[in-house]
This record gives sequence, C-alpha cells and structure tokens, in this order.
Amino acid sequence: MSHYTGAIPDTAARAGDWLASAPCKADPDAMFPGINKHDIEYAKDFCRGCSVTERCLQWALETGEEHGVWGGLSEGERRALRRRAARPISIDEYAGTRSTRKQAATLQEVWDANALPEGEHTLWLGPKVINQPGTKSQVTPNRLSFYLDRGHWPEGDTKRTCGVSGCVKPSHLNDRVERAEEADLAVAV
Repeated sequence: MSHYTGAIPDTAARAGDWLASAPCKADPDAMFPGINKHDIEYAKDFCRGCSVTERCLQWALETGEEHGVWGGLSEGERRALRRRAARPISIDEYAGTRSTRKQAATLQEVWDANALPEGEHTLWLGPKVINQPGTKSQVTPNRLSFYLDRGHWPEGDTKRTCGVSGCVKPSHLNDRVERAEEADLAVAV
C-alpha cells in the first residue's frame, strides 16, 4: 500500500484551489489513517462542517483516489460508491441527511448550479449524470453543455478538445459530426 507523500494533488490547485480552504490542511497526515477505525473517525472529524466536502468527494471519485479520507468517506466507502451503477451521487443521500439542494426545474438551472468558470475552462461540480426534468432520461454534463450551446443533442459521444479533465466548456467539446467535419477540412487543406 502506498503512503501519503505530503504532495498536494496538482489537479486540485487548478480546480479553483478548493483544498486551500479545507480544515484538513492543518494536519494532512491525519487524512491517511490506515485501517485503524479510531484514526479513520479522527480523519472524518475534519470533514464534518467543512465547506468543501462535496467538492473534495467529487474530486476523489473522479480521479479514482484510492487512499485516505476524502469528502468524509474512507477508502472502503468510496469503493462501495464506485461499485454502484452510474447515477447522481449525493453526499446527503449517502450520509442519510436531509438534502440541502433544491431540485432544478430546467436543464439550464442544472447547468447554472453546477458549472464553474475557471480561467479558459468550465469545470463541472455536479453529479456525473443529470436526470432530465419531466422525463426518465439521463444525460451527462458534456452532452448537456453541448445541447445548451448548440440547441441540439450531440451525435454520438462528446469529446473534450482541451484535454482538461472535468472541463465542460461548450467550445471545448465536439461530437461525431463535428469531428468528421474537422477531418474533412484537414484532408482538403
């Protein structure tokens, strides 16, 4: 098992430096407690009342962080979440607390509540899939971004053109049709 090296994940700093405001920054070694239940609970105490708990958990789940306590969840608890079928993940749902989020009425409201402009990029802070209001359909943040920008759903999968993980800026996304058009232009030149 690898151990904590003291290095702050560089992706965290680029994502708005949310880690700088986390109370666990005072004792980062405590967040990598091993298997002792008392030490794990001590680490989770830092997460209680933390203002960036959801963002921390989202980062750990998106990056596949395997070690330590992140977002109030231990290694085993995060593994259990990853084993679940793809669906929106809510810290409130997992912890059994009353939800603090209002259900958005439109896709635009979902976008406005979860998209964070970050320099030249737009980062997604919400769930990995979004339930479309009034239907049983779900959509990914990339597809939602594409739809809201272009007025139609993408053909095939959407891909990032910028290479920044989590970026959902519409101009940094393309679909199968746009990729084919770009390839045709490249051949014509």
